[in-house]
Amino acid sequence: MHSRTPWAAFALIGLIFTLGACSTAIRDFFRGYAEGHASALDAYDMGALTPAQRGAVIFAASDFGALNTDTLETHAVPWRLAATALVMRDAELNGGEISAARIRPIMTRFGFLYPETIGNWPQGVPQPTRALETPHGLSLGIVQRNMPRVELTAANLACSSCHAGHTFDANGAPRTDIAWLGAPNTSLDLELYVREVYAAFKAVRGDEERLIATMRTLFPDTSDAEIRTIQSFVMPRLQARMDALEASGDRALPFLNGAPGLTNGVAALRMQFGLLDDDAYETARGFTSIPDLGARGFRSALLYDGAYAPRTGAPDRAMAFADISGAHIDELAAVTAFFTVPSMGVHPDRAAAYIDETQAVFAFLRDYQAPRFPGRVDPHSAALGRGLYAASCASCHGTYDESLENPTLVSFPNWIGPYDTDPGRWQVFDRGVSHAVTQSAYGDRINARATGGYAAPLLEGLWLSAPYLHNGSVPTLWHLMHPNERPARFQVGGHRLDYARVGIAGERDANGDYLYPRGYQPWSTPSLIDTRARGFSNQGHVAEFETLSEAQKRALLEYLKLL
Repeated sequence: MHSRTPWAAFALIGLIFTLGACSTAIRDFFRGYAEGHASALDAYDMGALTPAQRGAVIFAASDFGALNTDTLETHAVPWRLAATALVMRDAELNGGEISAARIRPIMTRFGFLYPETIGNWPQGVPQPTRALETPHGLSLGIVQRNMPRVELTAANLACSSCHAGHTFDANGAPRTDIAWLGAPNTSLDLELYVREVYAAFKAVRGDEERLIATMRTLFPDTSDAEIRTIQSFVMPRLQARMDALEASGDRALPFLNGAPGLTNGVAALRMQFGLLDDDAYETARGFTSIPDLGARGFRSALLYDGAYAPRTGAPDRAMAFADISGAHIDELAAVTAFFTVPSMGVHPDRAAAYIDETQAVFAFLRDYQAPRFPGRVDPHSAALGRGLYAASCASCHGTYDESLENPTLVSFPNWIGPYDTDPGRWQVFDRGVSHAVTQSAYGDRINARATGGYAAPLLEGLWLSAPYLHNGSVPTLWHLMHPNERPARFQVGGHRLDYARVGIAGERDANGDYLYPRGYQPWSTPSLIDTRARGFSNQGHVAEFETLSEAQKRALLEYLKLL
């Protein structure tokens, strides 16, 4: 993945000059660097918005500096070209007419959302719009410069691709027409998305004329300048890249990117720093399940292993509500800006420029609440469960007030240490990675450490966050509480919820696999998770339930629905 890209051609122009080392701007000019910004932001007068309103807009639409010729090397895609290739391959495999209307169902199969509304969008602010059939969670903009002339419509992941999930109705059926900003998209399959884009580009390799003609049909407003950019710079290197990848293993990425609702950001970070081994596809499996973003201010360090902390304060200190100061929120926001490096391909020396945007996002998240559980709750059992939670769970997962209507977190211990669940995530974030982060241009803003364990997670929005454990290896909370019943294989992605067991609705087949109920049609493409594979183990978190009776487990489930 580190071979030269289309944009290396621009950098050759700088060889005939002697000013390349004078400044970053000059170096960027002579190496052919070009950038754009998310066009959806142009619809908003940011100065007229409150900090929380501005944060919601940025969270939903900003590219955080991830639309440029550098990110097009690893993460961003030339959208018109990629969408056209996907449509052409889909038509070849499934028949039918070629039209822009095919883009939406293709992207939906990957778990991307096309919501009609965002359910917790700030009042008085227009809902974000989409262009060129991009789904929610892809930022779109024109990467351009005048000399050499570059004009290319690029798309890259935004925060809300992973962190805006759909809602569910009272019976557990998914409502993909309503998204919730800050909730996890538990069906987004970035591995499938990357694989299919790669396969689509391979399928049209060597047929540039038909590809561009089809792109003009799908996107008749494509400018002549963009066509020339594609023909002169993009296509030659794209063909070479496809040939090289095919010869070196026929994979779009050198690591497994995850599964629905599951990401592998630490492997992406290792790739950015050149730390991936040749066998990374089998070994760099630091999978993490996308969490709900409620109560983030209670965290003193971020990520599942607590690897990133602000430079000030003890990284594993207990936090009460009174400790969540504006300064603490700003420090967490500064750390969060570095997340753009692995997730969007932003270079570390550019990430700091977007701290003000992550601070705005945290202003929105400060009052964020997950959707309330829409199903039935037994109040008597929930009251019993509240006591069980306080006695058995609060020491690791935080203390809530006495409310049964809307329990509110009042303190969080930020416990971190070795644990008995799959060790893959903390093993992949080793001292080599922490050293690379520390030595990067962002190293003076972040305390990066290999913790050798996991941070006990916040449980906000737990009911809609299935599957469970840090690597998403257990389909329901009922299975978590009954370790001997945890299935070795289960389906995830496009699922409905079982409100009795709290998690993915399914049933065992003759082989013992936990599959969707007969007749259910998932809204996106599901994956079959094999917990016997490396990085997917469903073992651990057993002792906490050994002393509970069945009645106590049921009561605890009722209470956990409320968080």
